[in-house]
Amino acid sequence: MTEYILKSSLQSEIKVIDLQPLLVELKRIGNNLNQITRKINSGAFCSYNFEEVIDMQRKIYDAIIKLSEDK
Repeated sequence: MTEYILKSSLQSEIKVIDLQPLLVELKRIGNNLNQITRKINSGAFCSYNFEEVIDMQRKIYDAIIKLSEDK
């Protein structure tokens, strides 16, 4: 098994991606969404369509997954 892993790693390009800046920004966005949700639940906002926000979060998530899967 060790020999296989060693040969595979020598024959493949190893790509290192630093996702830390993206993850920090994603966490900030998530915190903002939590604050908005608390205000909505407390009655501070009557109504708002968050479909665009949810769609953008999904795109960011998909981009992060794609970056981590690219080889």
